[in-house]
Amino acid sequence: MDEIGLTVDLACIVGILPWERVDPQPLRIELAMELDLLRCGESGDLSASVNYGAVDDQVRWLASQGRFLLIESLALAIARAVLLPPPSGETRATVERVTVTIRKPTVLRASEPRVTLARGAEVLRGELLIDVPEVRISRVTGAEPPATASRQTLSVGPSSWLVLDRCA
Repeated sequence: MDEIGLTVDLACIVGILPWERVDPQPLRIELAMELDLLRCGESGDLSASVNYGAVDDQVRWLASQGRFLLIESLALAIARAVLLPPPSGETRATVERVTVTIRKPTVLRASEPRVTLARGAEVLRGELLIDVPEVRISRVTGAEPPATASRQTLSVGPSSWLVLDRCA
């Protein structure tokens, strides 16, 4: 299987320690997106590939807005977002399998913890990306959902939104 890789460096609120709930910390998020790139390579048709700029935007939004307690939850939300079929009206290839590795390089003094999650479409739960005590994130199609103090949205295509509702 062919693979498109993406490494995203960012800082966000993530973790369970008291200081991790206040101070953003650096994360390195590595994605390996598996799909057939033959048609794209032979035709030069970008719609047969992955829009890694859009994936980068989604990863950054999920990490910064999610304020996850666990990097395991963030990894699962990212995996599901990458694996979702393209929204109606958008042409792009479907990722068949994704591996998400999240590293927390500064949380420990002399070690670097990381989580790696590898999944295919079997991990999808409809439009729901994650539902954990701190946050619920799903994809919604149609009109932009109404904003509230505890809700954030990100446009991910024509009439398609990622919707984050803060629970805690």
